[in-house]
Amino acid sequence: MEVFNLMIKKRIQQNPKHKYHRRCGKQKLTRICFADDLLIFSHGSIQAIQVVKDSLQEFQAVSGLIPNPQKSSIFYGMINNVLKAQILNILGFEEAKLPVRYLGIPLIGTRMLVKDCTKLVEKVKAHVQNWKHRALSFTGRLELINFVLQSLQVYWCSVLLLPKTTIKYIEKVFKGFLWNGGDLKKGSAKIAWKMVCRPKDE
Repeated sequence: MEVFNLMIKKRIQQNPKHKYHRRCGKQKLTRICFADDLLIFSHGSIQAIQVVKDSLQEFQAVSGLIPNPQKSSIFYGMINNVLKAQILNILGFEEAKLPVRYLGIPLIGTRMLVKDCTKLVEKVKAHVQNWKHRALSFTGRLELINFVLQSLQVYWCSVLLLPKTTIKYIEKVFKGFLWNGGDLKKGSAKIAWKMVCRPKDE
């Protein structure tokens, strides 16, 4: 996909009036590639969309790789229906609506809200529920928190800015599992949570 990146960059350089997606102009971001998937970000103008179309066609001619219309979608933001129809006609892809889930994470067009994190919270609680009736030692529960539960949260945090309310609730679930085996009751902690979260060498 680096070849495609060079192609689209070249076309942008040839057009000094080119506009980026309104949140990608500072970084001059045009695409993100995950494995075999390609996410392209563009300004919602015919001129900018034509740059995308021409770059895709050039890449197709060089590589022989063809975008699958059935597996390709366009997501719009603040675009009127007339312009939508023109863009759809140029690219030949179908319109889709946000939010969608990609690699287990919700893709949304706004700031993350508590309701958008429901899946993450449910996953954490489901793990705790499955372990609740096992005869796990304190060390065993701590290991599960560090290597299973926290990895779920870290994965989301690596690409999203989670609401503080969600982070605090997940920590509450961690505490309940560590000190009570899963019950979310207060007053049973032996030491402060910040002490538990310290690196091992401290």
